[in-house]
Amino acid sequence: MRISVFFALLLGLLLVSTAAADPCDTLWWRLFGGSGYEEAYSLEATLDGGYIVAGYSTTVDPSGDFYVVKTDAEGNLLWDNKYGGSNSDVARSVQQTSEGGYIIAGQTRSYGGGNDDVYLVKVDSVGNFEWDHAYGGTVSEAGFLVQQTSDGGYIIAGLIWLESQNMDMYLVKTDASGDTLWVRNFGGGLWEKAYAVRQTSDGGYIVAGFTGSFGAGAYDVYLIKVDADGNLIWDRTYGGTSYEGAYAAQITSDGGYVLAGWTSSFGSGGDDMYLVKTDADGNFLWQRAYGGTDIEWAQSVRQTSDGGYMLAGWTYVEDYDQTNTYLVKTDSDGNLLWECIGQEAGPEESVGLFDVQEAPDGGYVAAGKDYVRGENGDFCLVKYAGEPPPLPDVSIEIVPDDPPVTVPQGGRFSYTGTLTNNTEDPQITDAWVMAVGPLEGVYGPFRNFQDLQLGPSQARSAHLNQQVHNWAPLGFYNYIAYCGDYPSTVMDSSSFQIEVIAGPLTKAGEAGWVLTGSFLEGDLADLPSEFALLSNYPNPFNASTVISYELPATSQVKLEVHNISGQKVATLVDGEQEAGYRSVNWDASEVSSGVYFYKLTAGDYTEIKTMTLLR
Repeated sequence: MRISVFFALLLGLLLVSTAAADPCDTLWWRLFGGSGYEEAYSLEATLDGGYIVAGYSTTVDPSGDFYVVKTDAEGNLLWDNKYGGSNSDVARSVQQTSEGGYIIAGQTRSYGGGNDDVYLVKVDSVGNFEWDHAYGGTVSEAGFLVQQTSDGGYIIAGLIWLESQNMDMYLVKTDASGDTLWVRNFGGGLWEKAYAVRQTSDGGYIVAGFTGSFGAGAYDVYLIKVDADGNLIWDRTYGGTSYEGAYAAQITSDGGYVLAGWTSSFGSGGDDMYLVKTDADGNFLWQRAYGGTDIEWAQSVRQTSDGGYMLAGWTYVEDYDQTNTYLVKTDSDGNLLWECIGQEAGPEESVGLFDVQEAPDGGYVAAGKDYVRGENGDFCLVKYAGEPPPLPDVSIEIVPDDPPVTVPQGGRFSYTGTLTNNTEDPQITDAWVMAVGPLEGVYGPFRNFQDLQLGPSQARSAHLNQQVHNWAPLGFYNYIAYCGDYPSTVMDSSSFQIEVIAGPLTKAGEAGWVLTGSFLEGDLADLPSEFALLSNYPNPFNASTVISYELPATSQVKLEVHNISGQKVATLVDGEQEAGYRSVNWDASEVSSGVYFYKLTAGDYTEIKTMTLLR
């Protein structure tokens, strides 16, 4: 593995560190496939800590099938499956859905009404087929990215060939069963393609790709914003007088967007990786190009935990007339920190990356192709060392009171946040909290604690209470606290997972995502005024239910479940707990149907309520 590491001064940042000796070290390299050709286009981290990868395979059907691979955190195969018909079917995108299954999108010639059609396949958590749909008419359509939406349905971005032989961006919205709700296409008189779509906090969507009809060059990066019904709100183009396009887009922590692809107007020559940053209205903020004198394209971009960006793609190897892996790591302003140019490819081998994910240990996992000329190709899944997270001047940690956190809509949960000054000098920092939802929707900041002062080596803690919106989308969230200079500089972050389940409307939930509590001395959190045991939800229930209670003071707490005969069947809590709003999930899968009593004892307070388990 050849490595070029570029260290840059992060102007205005408090985070300064020495990079790892070799962030491009390959920790493992996994290949998946058979005797045919396999190529991976999409990679997602899964809730169990592993990865899901999607692309296509010609091993069983020479014309090609959807091919999906599930691995553990070390890239070891858990299961793989192929989906499709007797003709060509290519998967371009995969995402884990809120109930733990997977949605896969691409294109098909096996089904539908035309040459190629958009193809959507739903499978369960272990890859068992559930349903499929094809979308399109008598011309050709293709899907490049799918996202589950806040209503439980799906949005697919791609392209449609028109009768005039021009091409438009193509957007398909479905319900949770894949039935079509609406279809839109956008473009001018030439070629437009949509490679990425993301749902925005207002329920609408951004769609990114390229345009030949608008802008300054032959092709330009094209970003459009539509409302929840697919009606155009605004469109923007970015680029120079030559060729640009975007293959990937993400919503960033500041509410803006970052787009990645290629440029031939800027950079060092040939085509270079291209990164564009905008605000929430699509207004241009900055652009960067990365690469050498040949060809480099970015197929994926992800915002990293330090506020920077990771781009994955490929570079052309002129000596071999082949491609090789190319990774680029930047700071939050797009300045190059380091790049990895692989040496895996030999004279008869071509490798490239199409997607990348940050790993919890500071490394990166990327997926793509590993092809030997004249023989076959395989999915490749690669783990790069990256850089161990540096020790920031100020660090933050959040720890939930009752992990794992399961909270109903309109409910609340509590946690402790701790800021630590890791230096011998006084520090001033902001701290703010956000969440990334099950649909990659970004929520927050729920609160920004500004200009917090920390003495040398001082740690400061706060007990915080998070109210959940009555209409929060169901599913898993990554709940994240940041410290630094809001919103431009992230020094450190800490997170835990929460699951939002269906719940009754509450008065507190009407106010939305409200965070109470403070890091300031003497500024007490919004604590309950009295002890309370709340009604479980749902009730009646099947398999599991959430029991919530309130503690106005630190107490010795016991929460037990008894059957109708008075026999204890479960102890859910037994120990001292700090004041706050508490929730605990009872998994009743091992007991029979019937009426149960749950009893809370906290100091001198005791209360009993009933609940009903139905099978």
